[in-house]
Amino acid sequence: MRRAKVSGLRSGTMTLPAAVSHHLGHVLRLRSGDTFTAFDPAARTEAVATVVGEGDSGMTIEVGICGPGAVVATETLALVQGLPKGDKADAIVRDATELGVSQVTFVATARSIVKLDPARAEARRERWQRIAEEAARQCGRTDVPTVNGPITLEAALGAFGDTARFTLYEEATVPLGPLLAGALPGPVAFLVGPEGGLAADEVRSAEALGWRTVSIGPFVLRTETVAAAVLGAVRVLATLEDTCIPQ
Repeated sequence: MRRAKVSGLRSGTMTLPAAVSHHLGHVLRLRSGDTFTAFDPAARTEAVATVVGEGDSGMTIEVGICGPGAVVATETLALVQGLPKGDKADAIVRDATELGVSQVTFVATARSIVKLDPARAEARRERWQRIAEEAARQCGRTDVPTVNGPITLEAALGAFGDTARFTLYEEATVPLGPLLAGALPGPVAFLVGPEGGLAADEVRSAEALGWRTVSIGPFVLRTETVAAAVLGAVRVLATLEDTCIPQ
């Protein structure tokens, strides 16, 4: 069934704002009598809704009984990602959402090529948040990960004190696999560098704050591939550890 985000979801009749009405009518092409799954990420609830009216003020829907979302990822998986160039960040957010991450934080590192002033940074963050919402809708998640940043690497490194923290580094010799298996189903955070990787002093700074420097194999991966690889590994282990919980 088609899905749409509806903030403030409740049982009964609701008139939707223009943006949501446009999405339902022009993107999903719903008309009066059509049903869809409405979900509210903030409340982590969803319900079957029926379009009952189409007016200038927005679509009117009749919402059935609201209940917990059918699929909600645990809030234990974070990605700290060195700011990449181009549209790679879009793909990283999309893939991370589909793979169950609860938080993506972009950080400026020594080898980050992109430099954003505060206004552009906030506009970019808002774009990434919208991408996360759309990816959650498409993959069936009721919750939507939070996208933060770009912030300094120093600020991000100190934000995960009670979490198993891993720095993915091409020169590391310690394999991630056994450590990750031992850390789950507890909270986990991954630090991934941008193009060119993390600088050696950045890796040392992370180690000083309790981040374990680890490897995921001998191959040199693109920054967007690293994130997908490690989050995919978590998803495989989640089938054993039950870290993605059907409600």
